[in-house]
Amino acid sequence: MVMRKWMRAGAALVAALGLAGVVGCGGGSGNKNDQGVSFLATGTFRGQQSIQNGMIQCVVPNASNAILDSSFTLNITQSKQFPDPEDPFADPCGVFIGLQNNLLGQGINVQEVAVRYEVPGAAVSVPEHSITVGQHIDSADSTIGTPSGQSNLIFLPLDGQILPQTIVVFLNQNVNRLPAAPYVLNVFLEARSQSDNGTNYTSNELGYQLTIEQ
Repeated sequence: MVMRKWMRAGAALVAALGLAGVVGCGGGSGNKNDQGVSFLATGTFRGQQSIQNGMIQCVVPNASNAILDSSFTLNITQSKQFPDPEDPFADPCGVFIGLQNNLLGQGINVQEVAVRYEVPGAAVSVPEHSITVGQHIDSADSTIGTPSGQSNLIFLPLDGQILPQTIVVFLNQNVNRLPAAPYVLNVFLEARSQSDNGTNYTSNELGYQLTIEQ
């Protein structure tokens, strides 16, 4: 068991995630993915947590014990970002996004996670957000060991990135143009990558729901 102070942690991968690898199409810049067949966003997950010596400890995610994490209630007048590994009220051991490479013989380089928001009934649009990523995922037929326990799978931590401080400030400054609290903030995540042969892949879109309190 790997532990660290205020660290994010473990997660249980749904059995349905084990897709058979598929061979990627040839090179080029086109987006060839068909809703996650080649490059799959498996879900959002949280880590198991415990309190030791007054500190929150989280287990690093792996494919055998991932815990689904698709919603949270957050008070944005008290929390500065989400998730926050230093705030026990801001999901300190969530949100990880699982990303899986189903290509045979080719790795995938994850470049970005695009984040967009929807608030039903709002009179203002919440600005979109982009997370810069620089992680490699081995091919589906790789035998290289990885921390996730599955060679073609990573759990990408999104500390402070589902709601960065800039978005929290925006929500607090536009209270009069948003529904009365508590209201629902829908978050949509889409990962973008490029395979070793230069083909661009965009993952299927994941949804995460925040209930915003003020």
